[in-house]
Amino acid sequence: MVLKFDLHIHSCYSHDGYDSVDRILMRAKEIGLDGISITDHDTIRGGLIGTQMVKELDLDLMVIPGVEISTAKGHLIVLGIKDNLPLGMPPDRTISMAKALGGTVIVPHPFHPFRHGLGYIPDGIDAVEIYNSRFIMGHSNEKARKLAVDKNLPMVAGSDAHISEMIGYGITKIDSEPSVDKVLQAIQAGDTQIEGKKTPTRLFAKQTLKSNFRHMRRFFSEHL
Repeated sequence: MVLKFDLHIHSCYSHDGYDSVDRILMRAKEIGLDGISITDHDTIRGGLIGTQMVKELDLDLMVIPGVEISTAKGHLIVLGIKDNLPLGMPPDRTISMAKALGGTVIVPHPFHPFRHGLGYIPDGIDAVEIYNSRFIMGHSNEKARKLAVDKNLPMVAGSDAHISEMIGYGITKIDSEPSVDKVLQAIQAGDTQIEGKKTPTRLFAKQTLKSNFRHMRRFFSEHL
């Protein structure tokens, strides 16, 4: 069966994420996704909470715990782990440690310099994010796609959502049985198709307003 996943979502447990895990889960169900991965910056906490909360809410939704980890060169996404990884290591070391924990390693937005893209496709990864819906221009996505094809690597998409309304603009269709282990195996095997559209400008504006409000609130709390 073909399952629809958004594999790149940030919750309030990211420094630049805004919505609660339960709101993210409800939004994913509302738009008809079969599953998501919560990939907060440098912490697995949001993903683990999501796996528990989906049971408590009795939602027919798969949640894969994940993390977007900061390496010495840029970001990597690791899916399917339950422990945090050390920050700031060389990418090859991060990949080795993630694999030792049973993780599936994805290179997100590899050619976006202002969002901590690695700038290259390292050895040992499992898939390349070839469609990130937060790109205003499509050149970086296309470069990632071409390199993934040249290297015969599996391809995925993600919304890179930082507010819940952004979820679902980058979808990976995965030919898999409905279990987390099977989904991760299918990603590694390349049994994926990409469905994506750019995040609307109004949602970028909404995220920017939330960010500015957070910075103002922090400033006044520190100086008053």
